[in-house]
Amino acid sequence: MKSITTFIAASLFAAGVAFAAAESKPGKCCAAAAKDGKKCEHKCCVEAAAKGDNCTKCGGAGKIAKPAK
Repeated sequence: MKSITTFIAASLFAAGVAFAAAESKPGKCCAAAAKDGKKCEHKCCVEAAAKGDNCTKCGGAGKIAKPAK
């Protein structure tokens, strides 16, 4: 019974992490640049953006959100 409970808890934790990672969050420097109508020029951010990702080094997460039309 303990192993089943452990397995369920681990599965729920893994699912929570997966859903949290799917969230799009820009890094602080990128958000500040966007607020000023610019693009962040940090090398790490530019490289991540080229891949379609937010820079994790600067606190971002997930893919870059596409603006709604």
